[in-house]
Amino acid sequence: MMRGAGWAARGAVFCACVAGAVQPMEAQAHRSSDSGGRERVDTTVTLERGGTLSVSIHNGRVNVVGGSGNRVRIQGNADRGELQVRSRATSVSIGLDQLGHSGGNAELDITVPIGTRVILNGFSAPFSVRGVKGEARVESLSGGITVTDAVGNVNVEAVSGNVAVSNVEGDVFAESVSGSAMLRNITGNIDTETVSGNITMAVARSRLVRAETVSGNISYDGTFDAAGNYTFSTHAGRLTLALPPATGATVTLETFSGTVHSDFPVTLESRNARKGHEGRFEFRIGDGRARIAAETFSGDIRIQRGSSRDNQD
Repeated sequence: MMRGAGWAARGAVFCACVAGAVQPMEAQAHRSSDSGGRERVDTTVTLERGGTLSVSIHNGRVNVVGGSGNRVRIQGNADRGELQVRSRATSVSIGLDQLGHSGGNAELDITVPIGTRVILNGFSAPFSVRGVKGEARVESLSGGITVTDAVGNVNVEAVSGNVAVSNVEGDVFAESVSGSAMLRNITGNIDTETVSGNITMAVARSRLVRAETVSGNISYDGTFDAAGNYTFSTHAGRLTLALPPATGATVTLETFSGTVHSDFPVTLESRNARKGHEGRFEFRIGDGRARIAAETFSGDIRIQRGSSRDNQD
């Protein structure tokens, strides 16, 4: 079900890659040292509109925000390594030249031009990308990830940490092994999975949705396109789907030991009772054009009318 089984191998490769990620520099940050021996950085380089920012660090944090103009400003500090900046017209790369085997540490606040594509990689580091209005690809083995106000594809992956993505005009892939996924105000397709965390999708306008978790709850609150396909699956969790009143969909529900509740009057198309309590139900709402499939082994399924905000107890 999950691609998370490959994370351990990816982590080993990542550690090696971070150490050698920085190519020979074309631009170097202006630096000084504070009383604790940390390198202080405050430098500005030029980046063309639509360019790419790439950051690779081992430990620390990185916050990226969008700004006006065509400048990238890098502020922060680094220790156990030398921060290096490589700048070209269409790309800026930042990384640590590590000292020893303990991994460098960097805490960076970076401002980039609106529309910049952002790529962040870290071993033990929380990341945030806010207000950039470009594509984003963010990976952290141990740390939370936040991306908000993006345009284009957004890909976020964490092993131990929550992921939160909001206000996106584009497709979203979000994965966490030991953490939750919160996706809000997404206009685009959604592909999301966790192992031991909840998945929450709110104010979604998506044609294709796939959400899978092993031991978490799943909730979806959004529109259902007439040509759309929506798949939700959890082994030991609850499924809650909030459907606008005018939704037309063919709904397939499957649960082994849970119950099914629906606010909609339904006409049963088929039921396939199997060994034990397992049951598969298929029914139609309205014109039945959208396709919705929801499956859980030991959890309940709730199909509710209207937004979840209208159905709170």
